[in-house]
Amino acid sequence: MALGIELVDQNPWWKKKTARKNDKHLVALAKSKVPWRPRIRHRFRFDRDIVYTLRGPRQVGKTTLLKDLIYDFIEKGVDPRTLLYYTCDLVDSPRDLVGIVNAYLDTVRPNTRERAYIFLDEISSVRDWQKAIKHLSDTGKLQNATVILTGSHTLDIKKAYERLPGRRGDISDLPDKILLPMKFVEYVETVNKDIADVLSSLRLIEFSNRKRVLLEVAKGKIPNEVKELSLYSKELDSLFSNYLLAGGIPRVVDEYLRTGQISEGVYRTYVDVVVGDLSKWNKRETYLRQVLRRIIESAGNPVGWNTLRQGTDIASHNTVADYVDTLKDSFIVFYLSFYDISRRIPLYQKEKKIHFYDPFFYHALRGWIGGYDPFSASKDFLKSPQNVGMLTESIVGNHLIRLAFALSRQKQLFDYENSLFYWKSNKGREVDFVIKLEDGSTLPMEVKYQSDIIRSDLYGIIDFKKSSKSKRGILLSKDKLEVKGKITALPVWLFLMLI
Repeated sequence: MALGIELVDQNPWWKKKTARKNDKHLVALAKSKVPWRPRIRHRFRFDRDIVYTLRGPRQVGKTTLLKDLIYDFIEKGVDPRTLLYYTCDLVDSPRDLVGIVNAYLDTVRPNTRERAYIFLDEISSVRDWQKAIKHLSDTGKLQNATVILTGSHTLDIKKAYERLPGRRGDISDLPDKILLPMKFVEYVETVNKDIADVLSSLRLIEFSNRKRVLLEVAKGKIPNEVKELSLYSKELDSLFSNYLLAGGIPRVVDEYLRTGQISEGVYRTYVDVVVGDLSKWNKRETYLRQVLRRIIESAGNPVGWNTLRQGTDIASHNTVADYVDTLKDSFIVFYLSFYDISRRIPLYQKEKKIHFYDPFFYHALRGWIGGYDPFSASKDFLKSPQNVGMLTESIVGNHLIRLAFALSRQKQLFDYENSLFYWKSNKGREVDFVIKLEDGSTLPMEVKYQSDIIRSDLYGIIDFKKSSKSKRGILLSKDKLEVKGKITALPVWLFLMLI
């Protein structure tokens, strides 16, 4: 098959190894005040025949990660022509995708003895892309090749399992990866070198050590690492305030750090890709607006699909549930189910608590729905302690999903809905989060983003402990670091530094 000009243009390193300096994504990374290099880059096995998927919300940095990996290979002496990158936004069919990959393999790849590295970006744009990968695998074209496919929807992962049985390579290596916005600790270590050095000296870069410290906190201890981090309370509290506004998307954080504001164009870009992505799944923009408005109005409170439907012109609660699930599968929102203590399972039929994955997602979509100037509206929104508390709860929930995955022994089929929940007692006292730990025990956690903690703030955890076999609980506050009885209180920002 003839080699297309577009294919050559997307792989300038085939002609010139130093093309890195002209790549817009890597130029932006080099100039950024947020030169984030996600840890997930180290979790690919490039010495094996594996078809990976890399999922995550749009604009989070998946393309930049692929380009950075490619030039890392080149700088290590790998033949540039063993590296294929292609963005699939304009690929019409599985047949066209097969043609592109075959054109590379037959024309550019040096020889089949050298391993090929194939990066297909935004493969979700190609309907039934799994047929192309299946064909390439069945015809032996993916032998001695490592493949990474990126996209922004979890449904593709499910289809990959269903339609590519036995064609993913060594699936024990967790072939499906997710790249989410920066966690708070990643944000901190990227923008503040002094604290990054402290994390390194305390060996908190390694998850095994962070896990040890977290479990000690859960047992009512205050480890030395926590005491050391608490010395930076002023800096971490300020950084958390910035995180509440800009979230963990590098491009957004970079603009905010450089200019002190976030332009309307940045908000608009994110809204456009969300609306565009959902339209590919046959979702109506008018319904999307209405569902998002109702989610925002009920943020932080348990809500049922019928309740969300109220105030909209959507006829069925099933349609509302479908829209919320599509937002969930697109990594925009997540929701938690009620925890049944007696059966130790989620009760799916009860109300959900819906949260946004990232503060910036919340601000951008709230501004779009309300017709506000998004940056000014975000600043005004965060003047309210109640609003800050609600958004803080979402941030904690997002981080606990990541922690639940890290603690889970079942990585391949991990579903956070079986590991993280909320709970409410018969007296109406709520626990924001209940997380399952490695040993199967549960830990109740409550978020109270305030300085003054009174006994009634602990009632939810106390009720949960009485109703379950949980021995301890954690209360996340604005600035309290203390152990009272069976409950450990520590600042939210300090807890997030351990996840």
